[in-house]
Amino acid sequence: MRWLLSFSLLFFIQPIQAQTAVQSLDVESIKQRSVAVKNSAAAICDLRTIRCGSWTDLPISSIHPTIDSLLTPTIKEELLKQINARHTQLGKDTLLTADLFYVLRPYIDWLHEVDPHCRIGARIPIDARIYKTKREFMKTRRALGFNLLCVQDSLVVNTSVNRLFRKGDMIVSINGIKPSELIEYNYYDRYTTPAVLLQNYYFQHLPEVYTVQLVRGSELLTITTEGMRHQKAASLLDIEESMDKNIRIYESSQTGYIALPKFSYFYNPRIIKVLQSHIAKFKAKNCKNVILDLRYNSGGSGYMFDKLLSLFINRPTIPYLKSQKLRVSPYTIEDYEFITEEMIGQTITLPDSCTIKTIDLDPELYIGDDIHVYILMSRNTSSIAASFCNLMQYNGSATLVGEPLCHNALRYGETVTGEIWLSSLLYEASIATTEYDEYSLAVDGVLMPDIPIPYIAKDYLSGQDAMLDKLLEIIKHYSQQRNGDWT
Repeated sequence: MRWLLSFSLLFFIQPIQAQTAVQSLDVESIKQRSVAVKNSAAAICDLRTIRCGSWTDLPISSIHPTIDSLLTPTIKEELLKQINARHTQLGKDTLLTADLFYVLRPYIDWLHEVDPHCRIGARIPIDARIYKTKREFMKTRRALGFNLLCVQDSLVVNTSVNRLFRKGDMIVSINGIKPSELIEYNYYDRYTTPAVLLQNYYFQHLPEVYTVQLVRGSELLTITTEGMRHQKAASLLDIEESMDKNIRIYESSQTGYIALPKFSYFYNPRIIKVLQSHIAKFKAKNCKNVILDLRYNSGGSGYMFDKLLSLFINRPTIPYLKSQKLRVSPYTIEDYEFITEEMIGQTITLPDSCTIKTIDLDPELYIGDDIHVYILMSRNTSSIAASFCNLMQYNGSATLVGEPLCHNALRYGETVTGEIWLSSLLYEASIATTEYDEYSLAVDGVLMPDIPIPYIAKDYLSGQDAMLDKLLEIIKHYSQQRNGDWT
């Protein structure tokens, strides 16, 4: 195999007169321009030259505790067969980074199935011809101003801070690219953004103008816009999806609702205070139930995790880990005194003294038995958020609602940024170093909801939150049963 690295200046779509209006446009010409950008030799990129159908090996992480042992010869042979078929279908020997992601997608999906913490990313450069500094680039970067719900090959606007787009709009194409094409170059995340989808598709930063085709109600619309400043849009979207903007009471179901979209070292103490104060307010308003929404929560810091669990679990101590394993590498060798350089490359079982077997709780924080806890979860719920769902279910302290978590969402953790892939701009954006064995009711590595509510794209086209609405109806039905009220 021959390697060819070629670096030049990043090519952007040339600026055109941007309009903020609903109008007719030749979508095919937009798509052709997009394809030209994607395949342009002027794009900053790295190239790998390999003849179609000649893949014989796969990059294996030296950091992850189990990937090398799980990639058996049989699995490897099948993955290489699929990779060679995709490369042949693509029909070119010189591959850009985005092409590499597309061709290697069967392996990337297998890695994500083994461990959803494992994510392969691309280092996307900034056009040095236009931007002198990264700060200058960030100040001028444009975005569409909405986030997306992804259901199979459908993309539906989930949150919008751009008046041109509404929650419930179904995307037909962005710059002529269909959702199914965008998803081929991206992870299948339940909640995502146009920025992530487009950057990975183009292997470059966002374009300067957007043409979005969408369906709103029964109407097909084409919207051309230069968008919003990326930083402003991201900030406004964070506010719209934040905990503080998503605390409310549904009186007909006697239910309080609080969204917990993230955990972090600095944010967790406030989460605990907000939960304490607002659940007390819910009770004062005669609420019998509280919904904690973790569907967007991909994890973060476990700081004060014991305090968080103490709010809902009425026990002095709960079991947490049966055992913990660690892959010894340059990333972890400094973490434990007994590890030596001779152990690098080994996956070892940590002694009990280094493993959190149980979690001590604070009984004074317990909110009481007079309110039932429901937790909404999705395939985006992961890491410490997945562990929260798991321990709440395992201890009978909450009813889990929604869809199953990703396979092995509980099994790994302690992620780091890992190694370069294939001497390209692909790299291990996130790779776990530790394997956990949590006490759990998970089935074959999958944490299942007590009340399954699948995502169906058409249910979200009205702009309503279909899963939440269905749960509220279920709660109302249960309440009527308990009270003998069938009206």
